[in-house]
Amino acid sequence: MSTRLPDIETSYWIQTTGVTDYSALQENIQVDVVVIGAGIAGLSAAYFLKQAGLRVAVLESGRIGGKVTGRTTGKVTSQHNLCYADLEQRFGTETARLYGEANQTAIKEMEGIIKKEHIDCNWQRDDTYVFTEKQDELARFKNEVLVARRLGLPATFETKTALPFAVRGAVRFANQAKFHVGKYLLGLAKAVHGDGSYVFENTKAGPPHDSNPCRILTPGGTVTAQDVIIATNVPFPLTAHGYYGAYEYPLKSYVVAAKIKDKDIFSGMYITPSSGSIRSILPIKSGNESWLLIGGESHFPGFGLSRTRHQRLADYASEKFGISSIDYRWSTWDYLSNDDVPLIGKLYPWSKHIFVATGFMKWGLTTGTVAGMILRDLIQEQSNPWAKLYDSTRSSPVTSLPRAMGKILKKL
Repeated sequence: MSTRLPDIETSYWIQTTGVTDYSALQENIQVDVVVIGAGIAGLSAAYFLKQAGLRVAVLESGRIGGKVTGRTTGKVTSQHNLCYADLEQRFGTETARLYGEANQTAIKEMEGIIKKEHIDCNWQRDDTYVFTEKQDELARFKNEVLVARRLGLPATFETKTALPFAVRGAVRFANQAKFHVGKYLLGLAKAVHGDGSYVFENTKAGPPHDSNPCRILTPGGTVTAQDVIIATNVPFPLTAHGYYGAYEYPLKSYVVAAKIKDKDIFSGMYITPSSGSIRSILPIKSGNESWLLIGGESHFPGFGLSRTRHQRLADYASEKFGISSIDYRWSTWDYLSNDDVPLIGKLYPWSKHIFVATGFMKWGLTTGTVAGMILRDLIQEQSNPWAKLYDSTRSSPVTSLPRAMGKILKKL
């Protein structure tokens, strides 16, 4: 008998975040920077810019965290599956080192923000694991550990985990984190709003024009600013969407969540290798409740029914964890850059005042925070150690298109 699924798709994070009450823009305002999109990248950028002394306005067409960020699996980690041996092989040791450094720094920055702003978001340090039940994958796992340790990352090879089933081996990253993403975003928004800066919900932004100053039209008013950040997952206007079609591609992913008994909670955060059918596992404590989130089943647009994909995850939850009923199920679109490194920087090579953050490779909680730090520095014309690595105008996403097409074909 199949594990029961709820009829309606609802994200656990969105459902348990609480109601926001930011108004829609109803006047003309002037700020230093306007940020379009109130997910992790947009709000992080706005927060860092305000902390640097700039006035910002965040425009969100719906509710804070109501789109991609609110549909995440909730892991805050520099372990982006088995990525470091591949990054070093394709781009060199220094590029791989910088990638790891940026994401490790993001974890520390997020923890610092939570403490400084007193954000109640269930922040918890924990270890992450990429695990396998296949003997023939162990050589790859051990090589990943060797590379990651050489890059200064907290990696070890393990043969035992807290999972309630045996594994052949796992790459462990120590002292990573997990939290309630929706509550974190509300904390960021609260810190941004006020003292000459703004957060607006239900405010649809029109296409930005790269002028001096820039003007963003909305149904209720105009925002005038020196610079614009587009943090909407899919860059817009339509010309940008088409332009970035050569740089990144979409995948749809799925998550189910089930309430479990406190005695069944276990430590760690887990994922299987990206070379197979991915299973992402996240146990969390929320107040007096314990929950288990399981994600995976990624596919290219147009292939696969949502309920069928959710059912496979639910059946995995039943097989591995004895779960008989699912409380939440949801899905989201993620954009992946062709060369496996997010795109952060100018919207186009010729852009002067419009910036973008996209292609987060499904690891947007740390890379979205990295984007906020990079964009803060670019707008202030300050150096940033990771800006070149993530540069949205670099050539490698285009030259990596055949490689990306091969990955897409495997998902069909």
